[in-house]
Amino acid sequence: MEEASEVGSLALLEKYNLGVSSATVRNEMVKLMQLGLLEKSHISSGRLPTDQALRLYVTKFLDSNGLNPLITVEIRQGIFRDRFSKDSVAKAILEILAKETESLVFLILDDDVRGYGYSNLLKYEEFKDIDAIETILNIIEDNVFLPNLVEKYSSSGVSLLIGEETGIENLAHCALAFTRIPFWEKEKAYVGVIGSKRMEYGKVLQSLKEVKNALENSMAGWR
Repeated sequence: MEEASEVGSLALLEKYNLGVSSATVRNEMVKLMQLGLLEKSHISSGRLPTDQALRLYVTKFLDSNGLNPLITVEIRQGIFRDRFSKDSVAKAILEILAKETESLVFLILDDDVRGYGYSNLLKYEEFKDIDAIETILNIIEDNVFLPNLVEKYSSSGVSLLIGEETGIENLAHCALAFTRIPFWEKEKAYVGVIGSKRMEYGKVLQSLKEVKNALENSMAGWR
């Protein structure tokens, strides 16, 4: 989604050549609402996809062919170049992911939580809500809560929590993606992204996978 505001049938017809009437679009939107895939905040508003719809998009329809090759090379080279220095690798991971995902990036090394790219959140209308920003800052500054959260929902690949799936108050418009990574002697090491539900899921998930793979390849024999 390019905009945070709700979208109506006329806006869709103006932007896309659907070849149908506005009444047809409205009827289809009503059906999607009945399926729990669209929602609206008040009677005269347009619609927005629900968390369920975004989850369906990610699991069923998202193209997983991979990243732009230039981004892949940047991630691999950045990590490989700095692989002998823990601090340099950590910095490279945070900087590359913040740039590519346009979101807030976090790195968990046991009980140490580092955040980078805070200003990226200000690009999104939904983060003009001071309560949402305050909640995110509190999460990043808490060396217990976030490690416990990612440990709870961690999977073998990249884990994704959308909107209310996080179970965190004030983060209904956010998404959180993360993956476990190898990092020297650290028992619990994760890298992740906190951003808008409108994030580019394909780029975010593939970027995290690429970081994980690059670390596994670069650190082989060095841990």
